[in-house]
Amino acid sequence: MPARPAPAPLTADPHLTAAFEVLGQKWNGIILHTLAARPARYGELHAAIGSISTKMLADRLRELVQAGLVTHDQLPPGPAASTLTADGRALLPALEQIRSWSQHRTT
Repeated sequence: MPARPAPAPLTADPHLTAAFEVLGQKWNGIILHTLAARPARYGELHAAIGSISTKMLADRLRELVQAGLVTHDQLPPGPAASTLTADGRALLPALEQIRSWSQHRTT
């Protein structure tokens, strides 16, 4: 019998890998989805999410800003607010699909 050809090697999609480097971090998807409603100041965002520590929220917001998904804009009067960028808004349909998938799994 002739030998079977070796299967093609598996490779991870580099674009999906890059996306999950950001979205795979705990809280990042929750922060993005929460900011979908409107820009929010740090305290508002912390109160809306509730169970995230202040240090973790600060770290995750910094990551999301570096990834170009969130900006800090000055909203008078008072401190800056976090706002989704166009790239952050572009993720909302995918986040909604993930939310819907999770809802169907738990019902």
